Amino acid sequence: MESGRERIIFLVDMQSFYASVEKAAHPEFRDKPLIVAGDPARRSGIVLAACPIAKQYGVTTAERLGEAVRKCPDVVVIRPHMQEYINVSLQISSILERFSDLVEPYSIDEQFVDVTGTLPLFGKDAVEVALKIQAAIGRETGVYARVGIGPNKVLAKMACDNFAKKNQNGIFTLTHDNKREHLWPLSIDKMFGVGSRMNRHLRRLGIHTIGQLATYPLERLKQIWGVNGHVLWMTANGYDYSPVTPTTYDTQKGIGHHMTLPRDYRTAEEIRVVLLGINIKICVHKTKKPLIAWKNSVFRAV
Repeated sequence: MESGRERIIFLVDMQSFYASVEKAAHPEFRDKPLIVAGDPARRSGIVLAACPIAKQYGVTTAERLGEAVRKCPDVVVIRPHMQEYINVSLQISSILERFSDLVEPYSIDEQFVDVTGTLPLFGKDAVEVALKIQAAIGRETGVYARVGIGPNKVLAKMACDNFAKKNQNGIFTLTHDNKREHLWPLSIDKMFGVGSRMNRHLRRLGIHTIGQLATYPLERLKQIWGVNGHVLWMTANGYDYSPVTPTTYDTQKGIGHHMTLPRDYRTAEEIRVVLLGINIKICVHKTKKPLIAWKNSVFRAV
């Protein structure tokens, strides 16, 4: 069991963020399928974001733009406007800071918020406050937010990824009391921190669900993967003692990100879009005023 006062943590995630920002800026596209991708005129590059309507046609993030257009010939294709996405992300940070002084950016479209101490100021319970946050973000930015709620960051994250995104109101609470019912039956690849390679390793051990990992002998996991094995076990059990820290990036000397591509990318245009997508995920300056520079075909956060 986790010690001390039980916290109330939100993971606020923006639905199809880039595409949502573009739709907010172009109301005429509200009811149309829309994707953000490379050069619309040349139909080159890859899909960085697809709105829910486009996804209904089978369009997926990271696929080639030409393939997306074949699936959905009427799709609206918009070139990415990264600085605008950063501006909206910072605007959302400001909105969240009205509800708590503990706001920690996780990515450009996800932020943790600790409302433990401020919740009584805004509502009778966590769901009511989450609804108010949703409404404020939607009203001021035109972007729809989903909220995962938990007693710590890892449960809030998995609540958002696996349940809030599928709930009609976009909100879900995952706790130690209901994790066995909701979290543990999920396939192991649905667990935060399990990528494709770890998924294969765990399945070779006979671990196919999050619950099976949670009840697997901890010492055996530590023998196989050391500290990482312990972390996997803790995540499956919903244990996480890390605080929501607004100053996460203040003392960090370097930050990075990576992504696994579905195929080889060889053209300059395709590579440029991939680098741009990676760069946007790491470009969170400690002053919350990121600046993107392009030089010698390499993006740098400066």
